[in-house]
Amino acid sequence: MDEIVDALKVSGLDDVESHKRFMIVNGSVNADGLDDLRKVKGVASVHQDSTYKTQKR
Repeated sequence: MDEIVDALKVSGLDDVESHKRFMIVNGSVNADGLDDLRKVKGVASVHQDSTYKTQKR
């Protein structure tokens, strides 16, 4: 798992949270970097979540 997390970081994943018990890694990457994450050996799938920020008034 540690090797996979390291490879994901090299591929652009930031703000990494690793949940070894569930074999899940969360993090942030630009949308154009998703394919690079999918190419990492040991990664079964990559899911995209969206985050929305409000404007200050």
